Amino acid sequence: MVPGTEPAPPPLGGFTVALAAERRTTDVASWLEAEGLRVVPVRAVQQVPQPDPAEIARAVRECVAQPAHEVIVSSAFGLRLWLSAARREGLLDALKECLSEARLLARNAVTADGLRELGLTQIWSTPAGTTEDLFRYLMAQPMAGRRVVAQIETDAHRELCDALRAAGALVVEVVTHQFTAPTHVDVIRRLDDLVLRRNIDALVLAGPAATRNLIDQATADGVLDDLLNALVEDVLAVCLGPLTAAPLVARGVPVATAAEPVPRSLATTVLTELPCRAVRVVAGGTQVEIRGHAVVVGGQFVPMQPGPLAVLRALATQPGRVLSAAEIRAIVPRSSAADDHAIEMAVSRLRGSLGRTELDGLDLVQTVMKRGYRLAV
Repeated sequence: MVPGTEPAPPPLGGFTVALAAERRTTDVASWLEAEGLRVVPVRAVQQVPQPDPAEIARAVRECVAQPAHEVIVSSAFGLRLWLSAARREGLLDALKECLSEARLLARNAVTADGLRELGLTQIWSTPAGTTEDLFRYLMAQPMAGRRVVAQIETDAHRELCDALRAAGALVVEVVTHQFTAPTHVDVIRRLDDLVLRRNIDALVLAGPAATRNLIDQATADGVLDDLLNALVEDVLAVCLGPLTAAPLVARGVPVATAAEPVPRSLATTVLTELPCRAVRVVAGGTQVEIRGHAVVVGGQFVPMQPGPLAVLRALATQPGRVLSAAEIRAIVPRSSAADDHAIEMAVSRLRGSLGRTELDGLDLVQTVMKRGYRLAV
């Protein structure tokens, strides 16, 4: 390749995030990957398409207790479950009357058809056909004192209900699905392990149940304190909203929270916060940016193995100062079992990785005989 014609590094290449959500394939993952991020999707929540009998019965009674101003309906399937629960409680007619007196907001045309089958005709929807847009439509209006009934079937929608409450609305949640831990505990155990081993730069939690399942599994495995320490020291926690963040905040973990509890805002928060995690130094007059799993040297993107990169990050904490192998091990997470030879080999691989850049590895990482290593300045 002709010097100076190297492709520009991906905006966030070299960073890896784990995305804990109800589904493995999400818009959030697509948006992050488009910016160069490596995304590890984890289906951290199992969605069961049936309501908790006691919870939905309570919600039905609360729905008909007072007139509603706004009603959000997320799906025709969820509407049928809601009506069935009302029938069991002997409150079907009362629920239909409640719906007829409110402004009806349906997610899409199929959901609107379900309402029309009840004889209801004044139904509103949004062009995007998402429940999130229905909530955002309401939040753009004065909501103080407004009574909202929301049929939801996604754990993340609890955050939207909470946002409406924060805006002054009185919200009744009609939850037509249950959100449990995955059937196989290894799914969440793998997520915990990614954090414990610092194999990711950020943990993105897309709903309250994801946080709950993460903490419950770590508690069951006896690694909760280690998990919390990793989130405090090395792995950025990014949460959809206050409900998702609350269990971590209560345990002293600093979190980044999306400005709005919607997927686009969650992705934007990750893209804004992650660049701040990079370590930037100037060595030999060349800008060096150390990302989660790569280095950008003078604009050239260099993928790198965790061991060599951890050594480089340790040396970059005090550029120009000689660090012994023991001092490097003390800085690098989970390296207490390593010996001096392991550090020496990591330095050798680090120099080899940088050999094809404008900054020679030997010039960047210098050996000081019988003392250790230092990062050139």
